[in-house]
Amino acid sequence: LANMSVQNIQQYIFHAGFSTAEKVTAVSGRGVGMDVVRSNIEKIGGSIELRSEEGKGTTFTIKIPLTLAIVSALIVGVSGQRFAIPQLTVSELVLAGKNNGNQIETINNAPVLRLRDKLLPLVSLSELLQIKEPEKDVIEDEEAQKSVTEKDEDTQYIVVTKSGNTEFGVIVDHVYDLEEIVIKPLSENLKSLSIFSGNTILGDGCVIMILDPSGILKSVDIQEAIENQVDMIDEADV
Repeated sequence: LANMSVQNIQQYIFHAGFSTAEKVTAVSGRGVGMDVVRSNIEKIGGSIELRSEEGKGTTFTIKIPLTLAIVSALIVGVSGQRFAIPQLTVSELVLAGKNNGNQIETINNAPVLRLRDKLLPLVSLSELLQIKEPEKDVIEDEEAQKSVTEKDEDTQYIVVTKSGNTEFGVIVDHVYDLEEIVIKPLSENLKSLSIFSGNTILGDGCVIMILDPSGILKSVDIQEAIENQVDMIDEADV
């Protein structure tokens, strides 16, 4: 100890079994606590530092990866499954249907929406993810079951999102609510899927994927829709 600095000595608080208690019982004083904190923070790629000055106070500095930040996200449903879209990338929500004044049109086999005299390219999330509508009797998610049974077939929900300067719409089956979520990094098997930025666990214990608008924008269908939009604007100007 005589050869150790005060800073190094203070780090012993993170060692398993270290305790300042005078007596050790079956339920307290066993030195279980800070070592668990450090090990769990390091498991997610973070770090914790301790700086203390006698008579003045102690400062704990915790660093965690940005992918574990808490953000607000819009929860949407497609074919009985739920997904999250970061709220910062969502511009507005549009209800499209015969009775709502907003109808989805098809131009050169690409879906578009005329929104305030502007052609908005669209992408169907179910088609992009290649997931089919499940049978009603096998849907486990009660909210998804409700959206399937009660949703008007002529009504479609469009999440208007933005990536950079490009704005486009994502067609979903149901819009749930805004939730504060913790973004967790993707596993090695899913990192190649650019349309996902991570995953999260909802309050009911369900694990859902977080959509990345930038990754969706790179998909072929969206790029074609954007090109169609530019062509239509050019033709209108002529």
